[in-house]
Amino acid sequence: LPLLEANQDKDQQLEILYRTVPRRLMDVFSVRFVKFDKQALSQMYGCIMIGSFPTYVLYSRKHGEPLNVHPNGLVMLRDPDEVIQPSDRVGFYPCLFRYQAGADQFKDFKPKLLWNRVWEDFDTLLCTRVRCQFGKLKVKYAVYECGVTAHVVVTLTDCRFPSANVHGWIIAHNSKVGEAGKSFLFKRSDSEGISIGVSHCERRIAQLPLARCKIAVPVDSSFTIAVNIWQCSAIDAPDQVIAKNKDFKFDARLSGQEVKTFRGDACHVNVGVTWSR
Repeated sequence: LPLLEANQDKDQQLEILYRTVPRRLMDVFSVRFVKFDKQALSQMYGCIMIGSFPTYVLYSRKHGEPLNVHPNGLVMLRDPDEVIQPSDRVGFYPCLFRYQAGADQFKDFKPKLLWNRVWEDFDTLLCTRVRCQFGKLKVKYAVYECGVTAHVVVTLTDCRFPSANVHGWIIAHNSKVGEAGKSFLFKRSDSEGISIGVSHCERRIAQLPLARCKIAVPVDSSFTIAVNIWQCSAIDAPDQVIAKNKDFKFDARLSGQEVKTFRGDACHVNVGVTWSR
């Protein structure tokens, strides 16, 4: 164990101990289909998993559910039940079906090795292509030697509207990997905006439903949430800007909570981050 000085505060001592016994974490930023058949994708269901033991589910679609793959091939990932703690070998499992009349075809359960402790680096952007029956998958990810978890919440307060139909995007990235390793927390086109109600309390609060809210972050980095969202307006009227290209920057911490606010014309946008090991 490291030598702790008497004049160090509790946070400094915790940080020294944490760096001595680090928590290895992994984050998958994006999974995107490249060179794919749009008709085939519309018939796809199943799940995408990662890990060795245990495995973590990044995407899941039941038979008959609407597809959640964007026209550019981006798969909207979900949070696994727990933040990914990788072993020395990490596999990628595309467990995907293609629905066809009479019988469903299942071809994809060939694991692809994404990360191996022996030859792969920590704290850097990694990219691997995986072939499956629907086309090629491009996977972007990173493994952090010493990571923490950011729990993200985005709320709208002091809203000047009774309800909203919100579209746009919210992304997250950290300074260690850079913007190339961005994760979509929210992504909706103007034709698929999501309706949110505003509470009738004094502050008139609405919480945005995020596809992902638990993000692994290297402990010695800054963490940025970029918000670009609008409220759908009536026909023939321009959409109302809620927040356009607004960045909320946080320094990674071992614990604690922070909230940062942008005061817009339509409402206030609050981005809260709770840090944990």
